[in-house]
Amino acid sequence: MSRLNSLVALLARLALLGLSVVALGVLAALSLTGRLASVNATASGSIIALLLATCVVTGYCAFRLGKVGVTRVAFEIGAFFVALYGAEILMRVLAPEPPTVAIQRKINAERLGVPFDFRTKSDIVAELRSKGVDALPGISREWPRQSRVRQRLPEGMFPLSHASNADIVECNESGSYLTYHSDEYGFNNPLGLVASGKVDAAAVGASFTLGHCVPNGTGIVAQLRQTIPRLANFGMAGSGTLSMLASFREYVEPLKPPLVLWIMHPWTADTRDESGDPILQRYLEPGFSQHLFERRAEVDQVMRNIAVEVQYEADAAQRRAEANGQAGRWAGVITLSALRSRMHLAQLMAKPPEPVDLRPWDQAIDVARKTTAGWGGRFVVVIMPLYAEVISHDLADPLHHDKLAARMRARGIEVIDTVPVFLDARDPNGLYVMRTNNHPTPEGHHMLADYIASQLTAQARGGAMVARSHTQ
Repeated sequence: MSRLNSLVALLARLALLGLSVVALGVLAALSLTGRLASVNATASGSIIALLLATCVVTGYCAFRLGKVGVTRVAFEIGAFFVALYGAEILMRVLAPEPPTVAIQRKINAERLGVPFDFRTKSDIVAELRSKGVDALPGISREWPRQSRVRQRLPEGMFPLSHASNADIVECNESGSYLTYHSDEYGFNNPLGLVASGKVDAAAVGASFTLGHCVPNGTGIVAQLRQTIPRLANFGMAGSGTLSMLASFREYVEPLKPPLVLWIMHPWTADTRDESGDPILQRYLEPGFSQHLFERRAEVDQVMRNIAVEVQYEADAAQRRAEANGQAGRWAGVITLSALRSRMHLAQLMAKPPEPVDLRPWDQAIDVARKTTAGWGGRFVVVIMPLYAEVISHDLADPLHHDKLAARMRARGIEVIDTVPVFLDARDPNGLYVMRTNNHPTPEGHHMLADYIASQLTAQARGGAMVARSHTQ
């Protein structure tokens, strides 16, 4: 029995020494890779203190305690790890993380008791087309940057719109799909508005501008038409700063409207993805254009040729991801990946993000503003409230709405920052579809549209007063 006790004590000492070495190794790895720098100073200090304490305590126990003491400490540590892995397994069994966004939306709908159309976009398009409807899937502006899509496009073309005069099946976040009939240029506008060549204002932007996933007519631009009836919408999902500048150059500049609304959200200020596209990058050059306004028939034919096939491939990839996610439920158990994810600890071991370079964003906005001023127009930047900033608070610091607004105002750019509208609301989370990381609800769009309209009027009056004071 004494030999057994001695063997147990020896194994316990070795286990404690091993834990001490592991703690030192983790601390060294974090320090050498600079990954502690990606966390705030308080959290970094806590991590260092915890790892050092682990080294000291386990090392002391291994060398200083007797057989009974060291065995008890090792047992307690073992029980702790059993509890950790027990929690990991329970999370995977009772509340597994959804493998795709679509699955997450289904779970949210079931939790809230909301009827939800679980079909894919391809399914909806196929059903409509079988009934004789000229239906096409909505395509994100991210897609032409993908090699599988680019190889289907004519050399040197980056399309910036959908096909024209078609029923576009856009997206589903609330339970039913948004569909709308595209205008003569492939955008979400009343027929004849842009084709007339006479608009009072133009909105450039991404999904917020388009009216992503809310019933047609309830989006920001649609509601702003109550005060600006001839407001043209050139928003498209997946747009970033450079594709917004491209839309401005191709579709807004030929119209020369009295008012241009540059409707952005903070993520669009990060141009790293779009800067890698050679066509989009050229829009920072004065005068570069693909002449898409005049090539609308060609753009229309291209989008009709590729849209259905590209969407079908995307939906097939989503189904594979869902199947792989179910099959790989137990992957990462050893590293406690589910527990680390739920406790937001994965970021501690992640590589520090590259700093955001806002200079291309500055340059693009300056180009659009100066061009608008050249025809005597008014240029206004409107900042949208992202869920990542308002609710989950995981937006990179340089992209915070107030910092972006201050950066633009310092350069004399007129800004309407709508983020405080949501931050000051009684229930900000309720302003997002399904109370999760989706786009705003119709009510949220209504609040934003009202605020933008009021600020446009107030700032216009303020500018007029300043102009009069300069002339007196």
